[in-house]
Amino acid sequence: MGTSNIRTIVFDYDGTLHDCLVIFGQAFQRAWDNLAAAGHVEPHVFTEAERASCIGLTYKELWSGLVPDLPEKIWMPEAQEITNKMLQLIEDGTARLYPGVPEMLQRLKDDGFTLVFLSNCRIPYRDAMRKRFSLDRWFSAYFAGEEYDFAPKADIFKQHIEPAFPGGFVFVGDRYKDIAAAFANDMPCVGCTYGFGTREELAGATALADSPSQIAGIIEAL
Repeated sequence: MGTSNIRTIVFDYDGTLHDCLVIFGQAFQRAWDNLAAAGHVEPHVFTEAERASCIGLTYKELWSGLVPDLPEKIWMPEAQEITNKMLQLIEDGTARLYPGVPEMLQRLKDDGFTLVFLSNCRIPYRDAMRKRFSLDRWFSAYFAGEEYDFAPKADIFKQHIEPAFPGGFVFVGDRYKDIAAAFANDMPCVGCTYGFGTREELAGATALADSPSQIAGIIEAL
């Protein structure tokens, strides 16, 4: 493992390991189109950048940000349909990890690091991804936001991950929530510039990775 004091790596998933836009984009657009057809929102074709900005948010954050006055009882069925569509696309093989992710994870595993999955996702989504990509080859534990009522990642880490796994820790993610979780728990973080957050979001990261293949080397050097 070299000279690093880090023993456990906490990975975000979408935008960090998984190119979520491939499956989220079409599922989200269909949900919006359904709401527009019912007269709840104005028709709109979202750009790739607009769709990307939605990734990493909980459904409540997503819909309250886009249409603050739309009641939850209206958008919730469509939120569930987004999940259902993404599960279908995972099962049919459409979902994909970023190039270089399997090799990077295997290198870290071989280095002796413990890898932990922490995502704002729902439980069925986590389980589908775990099966589709055989994530148990690398990950020792999984923490899905839905299990904790979509609490902030900083809180999930403090209450459930830190007590259970050996420190020191490093967080790897692509959105401001990942950087905030690391800062709140006084741990270093690697910001993934190839994901869905802006470079401004990642400005406070300990180090930046422009591709998954850079992550292992960065962590080994911390």
